Amino acid sequence: MKIKELIPNDKIDFSNIDKLYGLTDDEIKPIIYELLEWLQDYNWPVAQKLVPVLNEREDLVFPYISTILNGNDNMWKYWIMEILIPNFTKEHKEELKEDLLKLTNILGEDEDSKSIRECAIECYKKIDVKKEWPSFPIYIYLFV
Repeated sequence: MKIKELIPNDKIDFSNIDKLYGLTDDEIKPIIYELLEWLQDYNWPVAQKLVPVLNEREDLVFPYISTILNGNDNMWKYWIMEILIPNFTKEHKEELKEDLLKLTNILGEDEDSKSIRECAIECYKKIDVKKEWPSFPIYIYLFV
């Protein structure tokens, strides 16, 4: 079977999803971008099935993310920020901070611009949050 035959043909083509899990990084690498293209709309059923495959291949997916975030497809940007980036390693998230920061300042008051801006802000805040909790218990008392 040729590797290109494993790329879904339509938004409900799940026939080869299981086969994608069994591929090595070298085998799946040539089709990673085509698989990412299915995330242009997460409402497509096949997109939801591909997310776990792509999350497992973060190192192969990551080189394309900045290009997508700096591209013209707002829906694709939105879904990448919403469903892939939150699962990335801290190092990869850090590398995307500049791209996300640009998107937090996207101009426009149309629905797409607002959605991208809000999603980028939320994504950026999750990266920049420092969660350092004390090692001892803290008790908060509320006085009424």
